This record gives sequence, C-alpha cells and structure tokens, in this order.
Amino acid sequence: MTRRKILLAVDLQKDFIDGALTVPDAYKVIPIINDIKKNFDLVYFTLDWHPADHCSFKSHGGPWNTHCVHHTAGACLPDSVFEGLKENQIRFILKDSISDRMEYGAFSEITPQIESLFTKDDEVVVCGIAAEYCVLETLKNLFRLSCKIGFTVKVFLKGTARFDSYDTVLAFMKENGIEEY
Repeated sequence: MTRRKILLAVDLQKDFIDGALTVPDAYKVIPIINDIKKNFDLVYFTLDWHPADHCSFKSHGGPWNTHCVHHTAGACLPDSVFEGLKENQIRFILKDSISDRMEYGAFSEITPQIESLFTKDDEVVVCGIAAEYCVLETLKNLFRLSCKIGFTVKVFLKGTARFDSYDTVLAFMKENGIEEY
C-alpha cells in the first residue's frame, strides 16, 4: 500500500480563533497550516461539537465559556482552510458532543469506524488549537491508536496555538519518541 500523508488539524474553529474562547494568536496558525496542507493527501479536521447544555460550560458548572455549540457560527471553520482542497481529501471528526462528558481529544474511543481512517503505512501530522488541551489529548489518543495500527505520528508545532505553553506537548513527544514535522 502507498504511504499516505494525513494532516490532522485540531479544532480550527472560529470560537477558538476570535470568538468566545479565543486562544492567543490562534489566527496566526491558519495561514501556516494553509501553506503546508498542499503537501498532504488527506486533511482531517476535528471539531468541538458541543450541545448547548454541555458540562464544560461555566453556565453548567464547567471551566469554560460557552463555545463551539454545534450548528453555530463559532463552531465553523474559516473558509480559507478549505481552499485548494478537493472534497475527497477532507474528513470531519466530531468530538465532545455528549452533554455530560468532557472529551478534549478526538479518538478517545477506538472504534472500527475510527480505525478505518488510518492504515499502517500512513504518516499523520497533528496541528491545531489549543496545544495544552485538545491538541495534546488528541495526540495521546492518536498515539495509542498508532501503536495498535502501526502508522507514524508527528507534530507540526508551528501550526499549533497555545494558551500558555507547549511544555506538556513537548514532554509527551519526548517521552514517546514523536518527532516534530
């Protein structure tokens, strides 16, 4: 089988870029990611996809402002992330869509449907928003999945925005031999 290159862009949603839960300088990663996406066969976009009564919201006892409520403008991706991509290159992976469960990372449950997204020959490069939360947890889950299937995982730090620090992502990468893209 031919080695596929997959870009996994975590939560490039408007609420994290300039909306209800803005991550500092998150808008700067969009053009950086747009510059490299042409080097990939597939682009997988994870989406925070919260119901309005999600437990992570302050109004429901959680730590975060209400953000990325499904089917709202804040949950949308900027139009520019789709430029130059063909429809058959794009996949969407919804996460954190159950009201009473917080799920920072995609792939928290490994199902046959999730497994079918990857082959042992793939190289998967992770980037997105926010490094210490959704990117880190998605990376952890993806690494666990890669150990089962056999694909390679890398991180594109230049295409990753953070609230405070890359320390937790860098520590996980070092601990597990994950290279930077």
